[in-house]
Amino acid sequence: MTQLLNALPGALAQGLIWGVMAIGVYITYKVLDIADLTVDGSICTGAAVCTMLLGGQSPWLALLCAVLAGAVTGLLHVGLGIPPILAGILTQMVLWSVNLKLLGKANQALPARTTPVLLSQMDVGGALPVLLGFCVVLVALLVLFFGTELGCALRATGCNKFAAKYCGMK
Repeated sequence: MTQLLNALPGALAQGLIWGVMAIGVYITYKVLDIADLTVDGSICTGAAVCTMLLGGQSPWLALLCAVLAGAVTGLLHVGLGIPPILAGILTQMVLWSVNLKLLGKANQALPARTTPVLLSQMDVGGALPVLLGFCVVLVALLVLFFGTELGCALRATGCNKFAAKYCGMK
């Protein structure tokens, strides 16, 4: 019983982190009706970018660069006009090689006690309130957005440009 209680904070922290990813996958699959396969490669790319920048940069800058690195599929789809399913497949396959090139080898270790990170498993008690607050703010923002006229139209039409046109969206 004691082992279960000791493992609970770490499991809750991981659940909150994976829950944010699940929200993103739900929005792309169910709301926008796009089969986006990028998640498999882009999560690792974000981690690789963060790992390489944490050596001498601010954790906030590393986090921002990691988020920007995850926007590759959107750039391929919107910028080059590649269909979303193909852009997702291309990004997923290419990012595995990009990750290896970024890291320089298959695995890159970060010293847990000396690397400045925003959240750490070394301090799960301090990370839980931050994660919980972030998740509450994210869900609140999504509820507010999907309650607006644009959000309702997006939920109603998804990624169907013809239905959006008939609903009066531009």
